Formats: sequence, structure tokens, C-alpha cells
Amino acid sequence: MKKYITLAALALSMHTVAEANDKLRYDYIDFGYIHSEGERTSDKVGYELNLSLAFDDTWYVRSTLQSQSADVWAAGSKGDVTAKEYEMAFGFHVPSSRTDDFFMEAGYVKFDGDGIIPQTTYGNDEDGFLVNLGLRGRLSTNWEYKLFAGYKDYDFSPYVNEALHEDSTSTTYGLEGRYYLSKNWSFGIKASEEITGLTSGFDFRLNL
Repeated sequence: MKKYITLAALALSMHTVAEANDKLRYDYIDFGYIHSEGERTSDKVGYELNLSLAFDDTWYVRSTLQSQSADVWAAGSKGDVTAKEYEMAFGFHVPSSRTDDFFMEAGYVKFDGDGIIPQTTYGNDEDGFLVNLGLRGRLSTNWEYKLFAGYKDYDFSPYVNEALHEDSTSTTYGLEGRYYLSKNWSFGIKASEEITGLTSGFDFRLNL
């Protein structure tokens, strides 16, 4: 009898953990404003669009478009440069508790700089790979959090400060807080250290 009670308790525990993902959605679209500190540019401002689609209870795909503009001074000239970053990543998530997930992503990133200044490298394109991992969970019915860290492998140095950026790789890390306005709509605030500098912003998300 004790054996069956133990097995039943284990099955109930596994079922409870498996249900953790019901509290977090991986089918969503969000759109928002972002701001990054400048170095050899003015502060960079723009928008970010994210689309995430789940294949099943574990796997999902995420695509991101980020666009920022800034004034750039180089080779004695001033120009307005718009930089776009495209990401396509496959991810998976597993419950770490009843209300929290551990997630990991891997994919492709492309940087596209527009508005070329003559005699400079501004406007060149770069691409590489990315990896992200972190924790995402519900603090309460209305509040959600996300902690993340990542790595992007592409040479961003020509677009910011060539003298200070000699490394062609970058680590990223940050946090996000999200408040649910309704079952499917939420408002999020994010702050992170990115290859483009200290970045912050807000967005509105719709669960699909």
C-alpha cells in the first residue's frame, strides 16, 4: 500500500509540474518603444516588434525586428543612421516550479545599418548567431517577471566606437516586468545591457 501511495504522490507531483506552463503563454505578439544610450552617436530611439509561436507545450519559435535611429559623427560628417536588427530563434521551456519556467533559445541575428556616411564603415551589414537563457514566471495573477542573459556573435564595433569596441562578441542580460491588463493584454517594462548599450523600453503584448 505504501508503494502505491508513493507512486500516486509522484504522479500527482509530475502532473502539477506539467501544468506549470498553463500560467505562461508562448503564443503572443508585442510592439513597443526602445531607447539605448549613445557613445559616438546621440541616444538611439526606435521600436521593437516580437512574434512568438508555440509548436507544443515545450518548443516555440520567436522572431524579432528592432529598429533604432541616431545622429552619428564620423570622419568630420554628421548623419542620421537607422540600424535594424533581425532575430530568428528556436526555443524550448521546461517548468522549474508550478509558476515558473526555465527557457533557452538559439538562432540567427542580422544587423543592417542604413544611412551610409561617406568614407566610414557606417551602413555595413553583419550577421551571426545568438543564444539566450533565463527564467520566466508569474509572481501573482496580474504580475509576470523575466530574467535573461544571452550572447550574440557578430561584429558591431564599426557602428558605435571603433576605439573602444575591439571584441566582435557581446553578452546581454536584463530583466522584464509585466502587468496583465486583462487575460490576453499586458503591459511590459524592460531594462537590459545590450551590444548597443544600456537599453530600456516598454511594450504592449497580445496573447494569441
